[in-house]
Order: sequence, then C-alpha cells, then structure tokens
Amino acid sequence: MFLSIFFWGVVFYFFSNNIVSLVHSYISYLPFGESINNILSSVGSTIVLMFLYYEAVILSIGVFSSFFVDKITKRINEKYYNLPVKETSLIEGIWVSLKGVLNFLIFFISTFYLFFIPVVNIFYQVFLFSLAIKKPLVFDSSVLFCDYKEFEKQNNLKIWSLIFVTSFIYFIPLLSFFGYTLQLI
Repeated sequence: MFLSIFFWGVVFYFFSNNIVSLVHSYISYLPFGESINNILSSVGSTIVLMFLYYEAVILSIGVFSSFFVDKITKRINEKYYNLPVKETSLIEGIWVSLKGVLNFLIFFISTFYLFFIPVVNIFYQVFLFSLAIKKPLVFDSSVLFCDYKEFEKQNNLKIWSLIFVTSFIYFIPLLSFFGYTLQLI
C-alpha cells in the first residue's frame, strides 16, 4: 500500500502539469468538452489531480496485493474450510490484475464524461471499481481451490452483486486503502 502511495505521489508531484494538460486536451475531444473544460478550469486542477491520484493508488493496490493475497486466502482456508490447496502462479495473478486495470482504463477513458452527471457519477465510480476488481478478486479467492473461470461462470450474478455492494468501501477514507483485502475476506 505504501509503495503505491509513494510511487504515485512522486509521479504526480513531478508530472502534475503534464497530467493536467493531457486531461484538458483529452476532454476537448469529448462531446461537451468545452463545457467540461470550463468546469474543470473553475474548480482547479488540484481536484482533478487528487481524483486521478486516488484512482491510480486504488488500482495499483489491487495489483500489488497479488503478491500477498495467497497467504490471506490460505489462512482463511485453514481456519474455516480445510480444502485441498492447488499450486498457483504469481505471474498469472498479476496478469489477471493488470487486465482488470486495463478494463477499468478503457472504460474510464471512453466514458469519462459520466463523472460530471450528479448521482450517476457515484454509481459510475462504483461500477468502474467493480469492473477493475471483479476478475482479480475471483481469481485470488478461488484459484487455490478450483478452476476460477468455471467458478465465475457458475456464480457470475452473485459475484457482480457482492463486488458492486462492497465497492462502496472505496468511498470511506483510509478504509478504502484496504478495500481489496476486505472484499476478499
């Protein structure tokens, strides 16, 4: 967690002007881009940077958690379930997490303007977090015990519902940094 906070803090500190100009140039291509740029200019670039920093930290925490989540899952298994454990690949876990982040980024970039619609923006943000975390969470919680793809097919609606509801954790300050681990539990 601290590695993610520090890394993105350094990136945003040194490249904040470049990030703001990139955001403004991207927004100018969107429908109603000029209006959105006027809103962002009046609000200030600091809020935009804080929002993007928060998004980057939360997403990278999901990727970094791939390094230790197996230990948590094994402890939960030992304490409550005692299921036989299969071998897993750390590379595959990181790859699944990176694909979740990529899904988030593609959807975020293509539908960025939804953040400027009141009330919709809250559910849109929760949906984006759910989109980024669904596959890595299913992988991390089930790959040690069964075929995670089959598990996801059988329980897709339940998984979406659970992840969507628990994604509201990311709106709670400080607790949001542990959101992925709390969702896993």
